[in-house]
Order: sequence, then structure tokens, then C-alpha cells
Amino acid sequence: MNKEMLKLKEKLLFDKNKLEKNSKLYSSIRLLIFLILIISVSIYLSKHKELFLILSNLLIFSFIVIIIIHSNINKKIDKIKYYLYLIKKYENRCSDEWKKEIIPVIESDKNFANDLNILNNNSLLKYLDFTQSLGSKNNLIASLSLDNIKLTKEDIKKRQESITEISKNYEYLLDFQYILSKIKNINKIDYKEYSYFFDNIKENKKVEITISMVLSLLTILSCILSITKVLPSYFFIVLFFLQIICSYIYMIIYNKEFDDISKCFRNFSELKHIYDFIDRQKFKTKLNCELQEKIQNGKSILMDINKISNLNSYRLNFISYLFLNVFFSLNFIILYKYNKLLYQKNSTFKDSILALEELEKMISLATIGIVKENTCLPIIEDDYILEFESIQHILLNEKNCVCNSFISNKDINIITGSNMSGKTSFMKAIGTNLILAYNGTYVNAFSFRCPIAKVFTSINIKDDISHGISTFYGELKRIRDILDYSEKSNGKMIIFIDEIFKGTNYNDRILGAKEVLKQLVELNCIVFLTTHDLELCVIKNKAIKNYHFSEKYIHDKISFDYKIKKGKCNTTNAKYLMNQMGIIKNYKSKH
Repeated sequence: MNKEMLKLKEKLLFDKNKLEKNSKLYSSIRLLIFLILIISVSIYLSKHKELFLILSNLLIFSFIVIIIIHSNINKKIDKIKYYLYLIKKYENRCSDEWKKEIIPVIESDKNFANDLNILNNNSLLKYLDFTQSLGSKNNLIASLSLDNIKLTKEDIKKRQESITEISKNYEYLLDFQYILSKIKNINKIDYKEYSYFFDNIKENKKVEITISMVLSLLTILSCILSITKVLPSYFFIVLFFLQIICSYIYMIIYNKEFDDISKCFRNFSELKHIYDFIDRQKFKTKLNCELQEKIQNGKSILMDINKISNLNSYRLNFISYLFLNVFFSLNFIILYKYNKLLYQKNSTFKDSILALEELEKMISLATIGIVKENTCLPIIEDDYILEFESIQHILLNEKNCVCNSFISNKDINIITGSNMSGKTSFMKAIGTNLILAYNGTYVNAFSFRCPIAKVFTSINIKDDISHGISTFYGELKRIRDILDYSEKSNGKMIIFIDEIFKGTNYNDRILGAKEVLKQLVELNCIVFLTTHDLELCVIKNKAIKNYHFSEKYIHDKISFDYKIKKGKCNTTNAKYLMNQMGIIKNYKSKH
């Protein structure tokens, strides 16, 4: 856990204790004033009315002041409590407590998202997720699925700068989330769902504008001329009723639009506080400044919507409705301003919503930089190289997780080793850190260099009875996806294959695996392939490299160091494990 965050926690706890003491003090003062007020009533009853009036006014004023002060103190306490709740949530990432949090399990059509535990239960999403609005959560899910982010060196660099700035500003992190928490039902709100307010807006008709202006001018003129007795009063009376009739007809015709004006303000008005907060920030990085500018533009539109809503409120009062519609065509002006605003600036306001969601998503992506100690920002390479030092699996407790270092160019890396030795976890550690690297955030490693490449996985494959797909057929489909992609694109690939063709018999598995390796050698890819079949380790090709994980036995007890080593594995532990579980009897370990 970041030391600066822990220092902030200590300060907040100190401030909380101090404010709680003050709160108790002001509660006592309120009670005292109330008791004195009761005593003053007895003074009044004893006919000291002048003294009562002076004392009672003084007490009432003091009571109101104390209530305001006490209320502000309690608000500060609530705010600090929420900050401490958030810090505790960050601290939970340093243990397994985060796994107790509940978020919906996300189904993904991306193989790597399922295989690398990106979205499912106890996943990378669950570990990172500090989003509150539904739209931002969906944005985070899409980013971790590599759906809505640009995979170029320039864009990744911009996101890195943005997340670095955010991750070092702890008060901004806490304030942002606190303000969002005050929006009612924020976890159910996706503001993009309200885009229908903008989508059906049409340009104002010139005929309506002309008629409205002419009628208003005639009404005002006839009223003045009637008062000065230049014209008979019935001219004004006729125009008066004509304007009223027109206003009601206009309201009936555009009833849905007027209803939308009220809904639009209700739905977006709560954004004002978070927009104000972002507007006040002093960002330095390019992406954050771009997002802030979009929020500022959205804020000005939100203020205009507020003004239109205030005009719309005059329609609820009968007298103001009559007066303003007769002389100024209120109904038309409201709808005219609303249509003009959203017709001209609908895309600008939508962009501000997307910018808000992006800033909220950045807070979640900054989590690694806050809670992990072994972190770095990845270097994105043009060359085909994947190199890292002291990498760890994001979802494992950092203190108990073994680090590994590795370098690979355009290689096929065959990894052998006994059961539970760490082969699959090693691949998943690389895969999850790659996903973080492409999102422009910190990775759990001392150093990390990688190319921008398409990620393919064949790890957690299950049969699908409903579609008649066996495990082996599922594996074949994954391999076919890789080959199809290579035929359509010469793009770089990083491929993770766990226990290749484990769903079929030994002879067919060896035959199929050798054929796959033969084709992978020709592709533009880096491959990590785990297997128990040592026959694959003797294939002679300069692109194929052998690595392994091993175990050792101390007093006939198995232990693993989880460190990757060069060369193929020369040991097995299947018989030992089966003996430990009572599957086979009288087995004697040779170790």
C-alpha cells in the first residue's frame, strides 16, 4: 500500500476524532440552549416580558447558528468516513479481502478475458473496480476487453501520463468518488441512456419563429395603444385570447417535448457538482486537460439547460403562464431555446458525458499504482520483444507471490514442469500485465517492455454440451482462430496455450501439437505453450526455446520455488500426488 495514502489515512483519522469531539460539544451546547429557552418561558410567565423577548431572540439566533455549525461538522465527519471507507477498500487489495466484494459476473465473448480472469469472479475487473456510475463500469469492462481503446504507442503514452497524474493526487481520487456517491442511484445510472433527449431534436422552423414574433409584437403594441386609447380595447382582447389559444395548442402539439425538457434537467442536474469539481482541477497532462475541456463545455450547456428549466417552471403558475404567453409567447421561447441548444451542441454534451466516464475509469485503472509496491509503467516497443523483470500476478498477494524475469523475441517458448509448479500462473501473470499495459496503466513488475500485439489464449477451455462442442474441439477452434488471423493480417500476436490438446489421446495430441508448432514457427508471434509431453521439447528449431518449473522434496514433502528456468523439465510429481490423495498405494518417492 502506498505510504502517502497511509499518511493521508492517519490524518483523516485524526481529523475525524477531532470533529467527533466538536460534534459532541455542539450537541451539548444545543441542549443547553434549549434548556435555557425553557427557563426563559418561565421568565415570561413571571411577567418579565422585556427580558424574555431579549433572551428568547438571543437564544433562538444562537440555536440556529449552532445548528448550522453542528450540521457542517457532521457533513465533514460523513465525508471523512467515506474517505476512510475508500482507503480501506484500497487496503483490501493488499490482502484477499477484496474477493469478498460483490460485483456482477460478466460474461465475455473474448477468449482471453475468460482465460486470464479479466472479467469473471475474483477477476482483474473486481480488483480494479472503483467505478460508481453504470456507464463508467461498462467503459472499464470494455477497456479491459480491449474494445474501446486505441492501441498505438502515442495513445498508450497519453493514458500513462494521465493515470500517473491521477494516481499521485489522492485528494482528487477521494473527492471525485465522494461527489459521485452523493448522486442518487448512481450505480444504476448510465447517462448515455439519456441520449434520446438529443437524438430527436429538430431545427426550429422559420415559420413558427415568424408567427410567434409577429403575434407577440402585435399584442404588446395593441395593449399600449389600448391603454393610450388610440385603438379600441377589443383589439387587445382579441389578440389576448388568440395568444392564449395558440399557447395551449402549441403545448398540446409539443407536449412530449415539454415533458422532455423537465426530464432532461432532472436527469442531468445532479452532474453539476461533479462538473464544477472537475472544472476547478489544475491538470497538467494532455489527456486530462482534453477531458477537462470537454467537461467545461458540457458544464456551460448544463447551465443553459438549467436556465431553460427555470423558464419552464413559469408554466406551472397560472398567472405567470397567462402573462408570459400573452406578451412573450413563453411556450414557444422555451421550446425554441431548448431545440436550438441541443440541436447545435448535442454532440458536445455527449462528449462531456464520455469524458466524465473516462475520468472515472482512470481512477480504477490507477489502482495498481496506489496499492502495489512492485510497479512500473511499461515501455511499448516497435521491435518484437517481450521482456520483463520481477513480474508478479496482479491478483495474488504481493508479499507471497514469487517474481519471475524473462525475455523473448519472436520465439516459441515451450514450458514444461510438474503439476502445480506454476506454469499456468506464469502465463496468466504475463497476460494480465499485458492487458494493463495496453490500457496505459501500471503493471506489477520492476520493468516491462512489450510490443503492441493481438492477444490469443487457449487456457480454460470447457466443453459445451448445448452446442455439441467437446474440450478437444474447443481447443481446435482456438488454434483455428489464430491461424485465420494470421492469414488475414500480418499483425503481431502474443499467444498463450495451456496443455495443448489435453482433450485427446496421447498419439493424436503429439501429432497435432507438432503440426501446430510447425505452423506457429512461421507466424509473426510470441508463443507461451505449456505441456507435460516432453517429446515436444526435442523439436529442433532455433525459434523454439525450452523452459521449465521444478519441484523439490524435503523429508518426502513436495515444495515448489515457482521460478522459471531454462531447459526442459526432468521430473514429475503425478504419482507422488496420487499417493498423497490415496489414489495409488505403496508408492515410494525416488526423491
